[in-house]
Amino acid sequence: MPSTVPRWATVAELQALIDLTIEQAHSTAILIIADDTAAADRMSSLKSVRFQERMISDTELNFLAGTFQRCGIACQTVFGFERFMQLALEGKAFPARASTTVVLDKTEGGGHRDGFGPARRSMGALLARLFGYHYGHADAYSAAITRHKHHQSMLMRQAKIGVPDTWSYDSKHGWITGKPKPGKKVICKSTYEAWSIGVSESTVGPFDEAMERRIADLADDIGQPVCVQEFIEGREIYALVVDNGTPMMVGLAEASSSNGPKSNGSYLVFDDHYRPGGIVYSDCDDLPEKTRSAIADNALSTFALMAMSNVGRVDFRVTSAGKAYVIDIADNPGTSEASSLAHILKKRGIAFENTPLLLIGASLSQELRR
Repeated sequence: MPSTVPRWATVAELQALIDLTIEQAHSTAILIIADDTAAADRMSSLKSVRFQERMISDTELNFLAGTFQRCGIACQTVFGFERFMQLALEGKAFPARASTTVVLDKTEGGGHRDGFGPARRSMGALLARLFGYHYGHADAYSAAITRHKHHQSMLMRQAKIGVPDTWSYDSKHGWITGKPKPGKKVICKSTYEAWSIGVSESTVGPFDEAMERRIADLADDIGQPVCVQEFIEGREIYALVVDNGTPMMVGLAEASSSNGPKSNGSYLVFDDHYRPGGIVYSDCDDLPEKTRSAIADNALSTFALMAMSNVGRVDFRVTSAGKAYVIDIADNPGTSEASSLAHILKKRGIAFENTPLLLIGASLSQELRR
C-alpha cells in the first residue's frame, strides 16, 4: 500500500516559489519551445489525433514570455526542436549573462505513428541535458512513462496504487495482456494522448464483439495502441502536486462537462476539452476527509513512482463509496487560465498572473539544490 504521509503545501510555501523566481530573475534565462505549426500541417496523419487543435495558443505563449520578461528574466520562444538545436549549436539559445538556463517545453506530446512520436517531450529533456541546460519539467524517463497509460497502470498496480483494470490493443500485435470479459463496461482512449482522444459514446460501454471491432478501428485511425480501461462510475477528480524539493499536495478539483453527463455515463470527450468553457472545474470540499487523504496519498505515491519532478497532475475516478482509482497522469499539465491547475492555485490564493513564476520557482528549487 502507498505509505507516504500526505503533505499539503502551505500558502507561504507556494509564495516562496514565486519569490525565488523573482530573486533569481536577473541571473536566469528561459527558452520556450513550442510546436512548429508548418511542420505539423505537413503531417496529415496528425489530424486523426487532433494534434493541431491541441497546440498551445499564441496568446498563452505571449502571456508566458511577457510574465517572465516583466520580472527581469530574459526569455525567447522558438518553434520546433530543429530551431532549438540550431540555436544551441550556435551558442545563441541563451544570453551570456545567464548563469541559470531553463528550457520550458510547451510542445504537444504524442502523435500518430506516421507523424510525431509519443516520446517527444523525452526529446526535449534529452536535448536540454545534452547542451547543459536545465529542463523545466520531469526527466526523459518520466516524460516517456507518463505518456503510456497501459505501462503506467501496470507499474502502479505492482505498487498497490489503485488503478482500474486496464488492457491494451495494438493494430500489429492485437491484445497485449488479454482482453476484458464480455459485458465489462470499458472506456477506450488513445494510449499516448491527452484531451480524451479516442473517447466517445461509441467507445464507452459493455465489452462485446461490436466494441472490439470499434477498438480495432480506433487503433488504425489514431495510429497507436488503444488503452482500454474498466469504466469507473463516479466523479473525476484531479490532484495537483508541486515539488520544492519535497513533493507537496496543492489541491483538488473536480472536472465535469458543461454539457452534463453523456447518455451512457459521466466522462469527458475531446469536444469538452476543445470548446471554450467545455470543462467545468469545481471544488471538492464535500469529500470525506478519509477520501481526500487517500487521493493525496496516492497522488504523492504516483508522483514518486513515476519519477516526476517540479509539478504534476494525477487524475482519479472516485466512486460513491470513496474508492479512488488513478486513470491518467500529466507530468507537464496544462497551465492556461481555463486549466485545473489554475483553478486549484486560485483557490489557494495564487493569482493567475503569478502561476508561471510559481512553476519556474519549483524548477529553480531543484536546480539550485544541485
